[in-house]
Amino acid sequence: MTIPNTTQRALLAMFLGAALLGGCASSRPPTEKMESSAASIRGAEQAGAEDVPRAALYLQLANEQSTKAKALIAAGGKDNMRAAANLLMRASADGDLAIALADDDKDRLAAEHALAEIHTFEQQTR
Repeated sequence: MTIPNTTQRALLAMFLGAALLGGCASSRPPTEKMESSAASIRGAEQAGAEDVPRAALYLQLANEQSTKAKALIAAGGKDNMRAAANLLMRASADGDLAIALADDDKDRLAAEHALAEIHTFEQQTR
């Protein structure tokens, strides 16, 4: 059984179209990851990560990774988009870590303050 010539052409066109669409889809900028990393970086800044040395390090890393990813996106290309997406995921994770470290520092300071108040109260009641 042979396939008619027009059917072969239609199948070939369909496969080529699918391949082209697949290639275009993978070279799109990773906008969701850009937004996620930007939100993590903003959150870290709002949490005061700049004032906590360990958190500041991860905030700096997140900013550097985001900057590198933007340069890769501007350069274009499928491989650059993939590399940018990976950098943006790392930037988001580092931003989230900076938030956690900044919050941890705030909690530690609050606990130390509470302990100092308890000691002061104990001394006053003796």
